[in-house]
Amino acid sequence: MKKFAEVLKTLGEENRLRIFKLLQERPAYVCEIAAVLGLSMGTVSSHLSRLKYLGIVKDEKEGIKIKYSLLEPTEPEIKAFIRFLKEIGEDWEIIKKDRESLKKVKQEDVCKKLKTEQF
Repeated sequence: MKKFAEVLKTLGEENRLRIFKLLQERPAYVCEIAAVLGLSMGTVSSHLSRLKYLGIVKDEKEGIKIKYSLLEPTEPEIKAFIRFLKEIGEDWEIIKKDRESLKKVKQEDVCKKLKTEQF
């Protein structure tokens, strides 16, 4: 029960929910998510770390970059909740906008651009 409550609390935060919905569309790099949501890469990394800790997302190293994707949880209650989250919000304007932005984002452009903006 404690872990389920933690998942509810974690995904109750708007930016983490938006990240979850983006990753439902396709795996993405931190820089892509940051560009779409208008957040810093540090903020996105922090949100992704929290989602990874709960077993909701996984990461895969690709050289110096890390690609994130959704992970199917093992606990039945959390699995049911994640299934529910995948089905809701498809008509939310913010989710539609985020998905359209993700389709237009070119990883090589935004990652380079965000990296140079940090210094």
